[in-house]
Amino acid sequence: MRVGVDIDGVLADSLPLWVKELNDYFKQNKSLQQIQLQDVCRTYGITGEELLGFLHDRGRFLMTSPPPLPGASYYLNQIKKSHDIFIVSARDEKYGRETRDWLHKNSLPYDEILLLGSHDKREACLTSDLNVLIEDTLKISVEVSAAGVPVLLMDAPYNQGVLPGLIYRTYSWQEIYRTIADEPHWFDRVSSKEVSF
Repeated sequence: MRVGVDIDGVLADSLPLWVKELNDYFKQNKSLQQIQLQDVCRTYGITGEELLGFLHDRGRFLMTSPPPLPGASYYLNQIKKSHDIFIVSARDEKYGRETRDWLHKNSLPYDEILLLGSHDKREACLTSDLNVLIEDTLKISVEVSAAGVPVLLMDAPYNQGVLPGLIYRTYSWQEIYRTIADEPHWFDRVSSKEVSF
């Protein structure tokens, strides 16, 4: 299979680091449960320009410093033995070197890396003919699954809600691996080529 994998919130335990850095930078005290990384401006009451200033000052640190999620390296290496791995991230290509270095440092293998600079992953998943996307953002999961690509949604405080039929909530990398290894038929439920727009 061709397996798409997000980075932040899926491979990287990024949210605690982001919250700490955002709180320090903007002198606030938000909790993990209050944060939606796609909606930082509204959560922190800041402008897009202020967010860009934060990313200019702290972006490279945020891309290189989070630890991997428990089991991510071991189970991604197990998946890589039988499947192709496509990293599909909203990170901007300007962080490409840092991102590739972080993946290498943490023994996270891949065949191809797509740094989109956008949270719109639907087209990238279809163009790369992915069989499944491992993701943590509910909105992205809904958009990708609506295009016919099944999604394994890594459980997080910010992605609770009703899940459409092609989204399956997972709670660990061990569960992700078991789903891919033991239930590959789950990803045959719909082909992107069968979905009409």
